[in-house]
Amino acid sequence: MRRVFLSLLFFWPLLSAAAPPVAETPVQLVILSDFNGAYGSLTYPPALTRAVQRTVQEWQPDAVLSAGDLVAGQKASLSDTTVRAMWASFERDVHGPLRRAGIPFSFTLGNHDASLTRDRREAARYWQAHPPVLNFVDRSSFPFQYSFTLGEGRVFVASIDASRSQLGTASQTWLAAQLDTPEARQAGVRLVLGHLPLAAVSQGKNRPGEILRDAPALRSVMAKGKVLAYIHGHHAAFYPGRLGPLNVLSSGGIGGRDYVGYPGTARSTVTLLNVHPSAGRATFQTFDADTGAQVLSRGLPARLSGLGGPLYRVDDFR
Repeated sequence: MRRVFLSLLFFWPLLSAAAPPVAETPVQLVILSDFNGAYGSLTYPPALTRAVQRTVQEWQPDAVLSAGDLVAGQKASLSDTTVRAMWASFERDVHGPLRRAGIPFSFTLGNHDASLTRDRREAARYWQAHPPVLNFVDRSSFPFQYSFTLGEGRVFVASIDASRSQLGTASQTWLAAQLDTPEARQAGVRLVLGHLPLAAVSQGKNRPGEILRDAPALRSVMAKGKVLAYIHGHHAAFYPGRLGPLNVLSSGGIGGRDYVGYPGTARSTVTLLNVHPSAGRATFQTFDADTGAQVLSRGLPARLSGLGGPLYRVDDFR
């Protein structure tokens, strides 16, 4: 018996070394942005309904991340009643179905949600009454900027108020502090969510005022904080790219826009982002929200030379 025991002790390191590693379960996120419709609209296009249904019934992700433009505000002539009715429509058609399915909805506010004083007030009213179920790290300025973790702390997300073209030093200071928290440093992947981009993606918005004016300073903050990717909206054109050393994901939208220099390329999209924290990388699958067909990244332009660019296409983030 003692000989058998000693033999097991001898072979145990070999047996342990031969055991295959346990595969990490990725944190799966649905990226769904820019679905607001025309000013004052109280309904959403069918493509959004299909994307929400597919999220609830098929994908069942750990969370939905939205890069903004959830409602169709930013028009001073709209009444308070209309703005509140738009948020009621969002609750009915988007947030409510996801919440009932147990899928957290995380977001940044877009220019149509929060660039006017009245719009900011009504956005705050809605979100304070319907807060998402998230593992918050900082919610002192919710819903305009806040941070949280996903996947049992493996992914850290900071949502900044990039609803207007000037972010400001206070927001940059806040972001730098968030990326230096224990929660951020312990996470395998750090993401930043904001509405306006660092560089132009779509032809229709390739002009000053449609990208962040303080993009270089913000890029520096994210580089120091070892952010894997900046996820933005506003240009409504799906594009995974690199801006210098930083990954950026232009999240697309429902009712898309042409790429800079590529007319006739507009489409509606929804993206599955699979985050692998231990490897410090993320992969994505993107679908045409109108047809359901997969949109392959290798079919996108290799380079976009818009304002603040160039952006170079990538097939994953690492």
